[in-house]
Amino acid sequence: MTELHRKLRTQERALAAHADAVPLAVGAPARLQAAGTWAEHEVTALRRRLVLAQAADPEASGAPGAPAPAVRWATPDRHEASGQTAATATAAGRALAERLTRPGPDHRDRDRLTDTVAVLGRRADDPGFVAGFYDRLGPTGVAVLLHHLFDPAGPARARPAQAAEVLGRGLATYSRVRVLSDAWLGAFSRQGRAGQVETSLLGPLLGHGRFSPQLLERLGDLMFDTTHGSLRDVGLLTGPRGGMRSGPWSARAAHREYAAALLRAIAADPRLAPSFAGRYLPHLLHASRLVTELPQGLRPHGDSWSAALEPARAALLAAAGGAAAQQASPAAARQFVVRLVEMGAAGPPGRISPHLRAAYGQVLHVWRDDLHAAITSPLPPDRSRPDAPGLGLAAGQWAALLRESLRGGASAPLLAADAVTAAARIEEQAWLGTGGYNRPEAGHYPASPRTLAYHQANEIVTFFGTALIDAAEAELRDHAAALEQHQRRTAVLLDILAETAKSIDVTSLVRTLVNLGTGLTVEIVEDRVRRATATLPTERSRAVLAALRVGLRILPAWQDQYRASVTQLWRHRGSSPLRPVRVDAGGGTTRVYTGDPRADGYVTGPADDFLGPGNEPIAVEAMTPLQRSSYGAWLASPAIVANNDRLPSVLGAPPADVVPGWGPAWARAQSPGDRGLG
Repeated sequence: MTELHRKLRTQERALAAHADAVPLAVGAPARLQAAGTWAEHEVTALRRRLVLAQAADPEASGAPGAPAPAVRWATPDRHEASGQTAATATAAGRALAERLTRPGPDHRDRDRLTDTVAVLGRRADDPGFVAGFYDRLGPTGVAVLLHHLFDPAGPARARPAQAAEVLGRGLATYSRVRVLSDAWLGAFSRQGRAGQVETSLLGPLLGHGRFSPQLLERLGDLMFDTTHGSLRDVGLLTGPRGGMRSGPWSARAAHREYAAALLRAIAADPRLAPSFAGRYLPHLLHASRLVTELPQGLRPHGDSWSAALEPARAALLAAAGGAAAQQASPAAARQFVVRLVEMGAAGPPGRISPHLRAAYGQVLHVWRDDLHAAITSPLPPDRSRPDAPGLGLAAGQWAALLRESLRGGASAPLLAADAVTAAARIEEQAWLGTGGYNRPEAGHYPASPRTLAYHQANEIVTFFGTALIDAAEAELRDHAAALEQHQRRTAVLLDILAETAKSIDVTSLVRTLVNLGTGLTVEIVEDRVRRATATLPTERSRAVLAALRVGLRILPAWQDQYRASVTQLWRHRGSSPLRPVRVDAGGGTTRVYTGDPRADGYVTGPADDFLGPGNEPIAVEAMTPLQRSSYGAWLASPAIVANNDRLPSVLGAPPADVVPGWGPAWARAQSPGDRGLG
């Protein structure tokens, strides 16, 4: 309806500009204007209904997994039932703002503010009332009101928590009823200075209510100073007329509190978080590295670089790649995770905060299926399709992010459980899909049809174990480097102290006493330094890691080798026919896999046919998404795996117990030589 209203107004202006030159039916512009007025009225009414529905059922209005709200207005809403229609509610809200702003010698400011908060608290979910209240105050009036309520030296210090909740709910409702554009934000300051937005005043409010995504996004752009318009985030105006928290450090602290609240408010919106975090991901990651590595004096100016924002930054990244964002905005969440993995693999070296490493672990836990698919897929990464197995990313790229997460320690148990569970699930599915293949009359095959699944399960465990060892060894290297640096610094300190002690003239009794005291001090310092820099017991940890690494063996190019072996197997099927594999399909039925992709149902038509003119698989890079999907399934099919006698060398498995040329009658090619064996 909003878009319809906009188009009607645009057409109305266009027709009015050409009314003299273009012959129009009598009354056409008037009818179009009437339609525009009707659309505007409907938009206002629909917005009010939507806000009321969301306020009545907040869990169904944005909670992940909840069904879309289905509201049936069999009776008028509770405000209309009490005689409060939209018009009267708007008038009542305006009247409340009038009483608040009108000078009154018989009412103290604190009493009026307290009464206003109490009344607004009962009507904060009524869009008509809230619209009237905030329309009358205007952006400058709202800024002044917030100053009075939250300034520690202001006149209304009573119950700030309740005031923040009420005004937050009300302003959140208002932001969804009205579009708080640059014009509104440009006047949001106590002096109404054009373009200077006192964003810090919103800090206490952002944790209450569900604010419009458009407003949160605009505030985020201002905070990161990426806009090219006339607005400027001034945080908090200070000076003789500013009044509120006039000290520079308190103003900076207020803006840090606002920035943290804003990032958490954005993180709470699963539709906004992935797109916003993806756009500012370089800034967020760079800020974390600077906070961790650089001294305070060398960090860039600006509250968005503060160490106090690190938990909020991590919360935003975790939410952008979280389960709620994955469900509410799957494309944006997928794109965010792809960019996060790519930047984690190609980013500059440097330590990041424990908060950010924990956020990495949460993202990897949510996207664990894609992580494991990158490890186990027999196909190469498809960079043109983020929705391909592993999101189109290579296993090595995922490994970089995994190592960073594991170095924080907090995510290690969760991600280890994910790896073990995924490996067990792959093996269980292989058993369920190939049950009965080795019944007594089935004979022997070059390999078990479960061999590839066993290898894939082992790859997941090996992949995680290797990343875990790499992370632990990196921590040990950092410890050794820090210890060496500390010992060098301590050695210099001891030399200085020793030279100072030697320089004292011992011919004087007083200087001798000073010399003894100084020498004793050096000895005390030296003893403490030696005990502090003693080698920590890391030898056992190193030995454990070395033993684990010996037991883990990664086959870096097994996918390429496996596909090549399958191509050879398929190419020589004429001289070495593939033996069918009969498995239990459930319900007392069986299914026979022949190895032929068309006969086995992997190729159903031209769209997913991955075989070229020579009846061999075409190049993977030339396949369409459907062809790649069917090709990947055929590569893992029971008959292809069971007949592949190259698996022991390709996958590094021990040789299978194979009896060449022997098998059940139904699985053997009936050649003249076979007939004699009966």
